[in-house]
Amino acid sequence: MKQASVIFLLLGAMALYLLSPTKASAHPHVFVDCSLTFEFDDNGLSGVRQKWWFDEMFAAMILGDFDKNHDNKLSPDEATAIEQGAFVNLQNFNYFTRILVDGNERKPVEAVQFKPSIEEGTLVYEFFVPLNITDDAKHVVMVAIYDESFYTAVQMDPKNKVLGSDGKFNTGLDLKPVSEMAYFYDQIVPEAAVLTMQPK
Repeated sequence: MKQASVIFLLLGAMALYLLSPTKASAHPHVFVDCSLTFEFDDNGLSGVRQKWWFDEMFAAMILGDFDKNHDNKLSPDEATAIEQGAFVNLQNFNYFTRILVDGNERKPVEAVQFKPSIEEGTLVYEFFVPLNITDDAKHVVMVAIYDESFYTAVQMDPKNKVLGSDGKFNTGLDLKPVSEMAYFYDQIVPEAAVLTMQPK
């Protein structure tokens, strides 16, 4: 009787494994710490600046390919080579960036002002995502950074920033799970930086 129970449990576990989506067993190969700065100008919310810090292993691989003289600095030519060889392709994945403005998705995501650098021995990407929200209405802007393939794991800074809003806008900024962005059969709810903005 005991042996039959064990066999039943093993068969049940195998069935769950075989029926589960294959992506569930995927695990990250690249790790990124990310911070966001929502930037305002005289017209409104111009966009959000992203800064990514890569894990040491991935950074060593990229810098081994692109820091040609191995001086732990990136010349203009080396920076351009990184942009073309290790950043531009991310446009096919919207730079792992999902943006909802008042519940409506902004797509495709554009990235400009790309600048790679080396900080404390690791590779850093900085770039700007234009939003150009210039009207005088209240808005809620949600920005999440994640890779649906699970190849890259992104950790969002709990203290993202707002820059330049003091003159015309009241703002609030939180980091919280956003159910509207759920993915992987709605099983995973990512954390998003949630900006509320309202003209004074």
